[in-house]
Order: sequence, then C-alpha cells, then structure tokens
Amino acid sequence: MEKQGRLVHTEAMPMRWGDMDALGHMNNTLYFRYFEQARISWFDSLKVDYRTHPEGPVLGAINCRFRIPVIYPANLMITLRLGEVRRSSFPLYSEMYEASDPARVYATAEATLVWVDLKDGKSRPAPDWLRALV
Repeated sequence: MEKQGRLVHTEAMPMRWGDMDALGHMNNTLYFRYFEQARISWFDSLKVDYRTHPEGPVLGAINCRFRIPVIYPANLMITLRLGEVRRSSFPLYSEMYEASDPARVYATAEATLVWVDLKDGKSRPAPDWLRALV
C-alpha cells in the first residue's frame, strides 16, 4: 500500500517506562502525545513560533488506528507525511513504528490541521511557503 503525502519529518523517541498502563503496554491516550510531539518538532523546524507569529496551525481533528501494542522498552520512530494543502487546512499522516524493525507498525494516525489567526481563532488561507512543501 502506497503511503499518502510527502515525507516532511521523522523523529526517534524512546518509550518512557511510565507510559505503560495496568495491562503492561502503552496507554492508548499516549499515542496521541507522541504524535503531538512529532508535529511540534516539525513546526519548530519550520520556525512556526506561536509566541511571535500572528497565525499558525491548530489541530482540527485526529484519528488513530492502533495496530499492535507498544511494550516497554521500545524505540519509536514517528513519521509525518504532508497531504494536499487546501484553502486553510491540511492533512498530516503519521506512522509510529519500531526503530529497529520498520515493518513493526504500532499505530497510524491522520490529523487535520487548520491555519488560523491565533488571536481571533478564525481560519486563514494557508501560507504560500506551506503550499510549496507539497
């Protein structure tokens, strides 16, 4: 199956011991934290600074497909693929897999990000530099 979007970011993250739940695997809510950290790292690399820019991306929606449980210790790789940028939103496709075995995919996610005016919270057209990444 061909992966959607253009690869824009890859990040290694070790699973933390405290991320396990009572069943001995990573708590399902924490997958979203790892995906979030990868998005923030990508935004940081693009110099998207929420403290100084009047506009930026916010999470509009996200869904996750849990494929196999992550069990400690695990060395995670998170990839982000940018889909087609629409007027003010764009999809990001994420994959979480074992660093030593890329075929061992723990989860996949699809997020919709919306470019907004950070003061009034209303959507704005996505900037040309973001469109150029696709």
